Amino acid sequence: MSKVKQESYYKILGTTANIGQARIEEKYLEALKKHPLETDPEGHAKVQEAYEVLKDPDRRAEYDYIRKHGKSKENQSKITDSEALAKKKQADVDIEDTQTDKTTQNDEAEQYMIAAKEAMDKGDNKEAFEIYKKLNQLIPDSGEVKFKLLKLASLNGDVNEMEKVFSEIIPLTSSDEELQVIYTLKADIYQDNGYLDKAIETYKELLEKFPKQTAMFVPPLANLYANAKQYDKAMHLMEKSIPTEAEDTKTITAFYLFWVNIIITVEKWSALSKVLSKFKKHLKNVSDKVYLKELQEELIQQYMYFHKEALFQEAEIYIGLADFISQNKDDEIKKAHVTTKKQSRLQKEINKLSHDVNAYQLLYYRAYEWFYTGKIAPAKIIAVMNELPFYIRQQLEGDKQSYAAGIYQLKKKYPLIYKSYQDKWDNLFEQLTAGLSRQEKRDLRKKK
Repeated sequence: MSKVKQESYYKILGTTANIGQARIEEKYLEALKKHPLETDPEGHAKVQEAYEVLKDPDRRAEYDYIRKHGKSKENQSKITDSEALAKKKQADVDIEDTQTDKTTQNDEAEQYMIAAKEAMDKGDNKEAFEIYKKLNQLIPDSGEVKFKLLKLASLNGDVNEMEKVFSEIIPLTSSDEELQVIYTLKADIYQDNGYLDKAIETYKELLEKFPKQTAMFVPPLANLYANAKQYDKAMHLMEKSIPTEAEDTKTITAFYLFWVNIIITVEKWSALSKVLSKFKKHLKNVSDKVYLKELQEELIQQYMYFHKEALFQEAEIYIGLADFISQNKDDEIKKAHVTTKKQSRLQKEINKLSHDVNAYQLLYYRAYEWFYTGKIAPAKIIAVMNELPFYIRQQLEGDKQSYAAGIYQLKKKYPLIYKSYQDKWDNLFEQLTAGLSRQEKRDLRKKK
């Protein structure tokens, strides 16, 4: 039997016969980009022809059968050459019969896409949405079209349409994993467009459908609660969802990292020690050195981010965990940990001073300026300095004895702040008390 020379449909789409059915459309879209209608009409037509056959499981199976048995007589065990040829001819006839209609449909679909893009370029997302609705009717099994509809509905703030499109997408999923992706995507779109309540509802539904995936889906739900300023709910949800060591190591690690991030977000510092203790206990059970090294690098990246922003309390958490992983054996990490810990303690003291109504007001601004100089942009320091109205600053600076007495109180109540800048405080004290007798200086200790 003579061979019918025809380029493989799989080759046209840039794939092989082993590709799963779910990825055919993905390869089709990639091939379209490589063979645009305007510059490569012949290649474009081949891509369309290949896709029309391969996207239909029945027609694809028939095509595969013809490809296999049309190669050699040795492979034909159940049908004759004439039967195989007849079957192939019939398939060719079927393709030819439908090609005109399919080409027309594809041309129409492309026109819709062009029109929708033009509408979006003009900022008319409502018009684009209506165009994509027509495209959705034309190609009802296209996940790409439905996702575009979803995005446009979200941009238009049309929650009802979003729900409707989601209900169309869900039946297209072929596995639990795909369904989980769809739900998380749904929640993300709601969150990105300010519908936190809808995003929360979506994650609740996800947890109801997949209760065994608690460790994976609780953290993003807790994060949504935190963003919605429902801080207690966020913390309570994490506390009651602590994974066991039977869970996947990476899932457990991600859970604790997420929990630390939530603590930072909601500023529930009192819970930090307990969470870090549990996290470190988990890390002790991790034996994969390659994974631990990757985790350590991730922690150091987080540390560097917070340290650069002069958020030393946050930075200390991550460099401390990195130091724990290295078991205090990495001198560079250990040094960074010690330094950051000192910076964190001092920063906490200065923050505490800022809320102390009994402390002389100028003390905080002095400490702030000395601490942050060289750590943050000068403009930020100036902005904080300017929080105190000029006339009030003048009055406070004019009351030199109260200012000097405040330094005495600072030395007692905030020894770390005093010791960190002792020379500066002592010089300032001498300037403020110039001309006072030794006894008058001692009397300042009693001044309130």
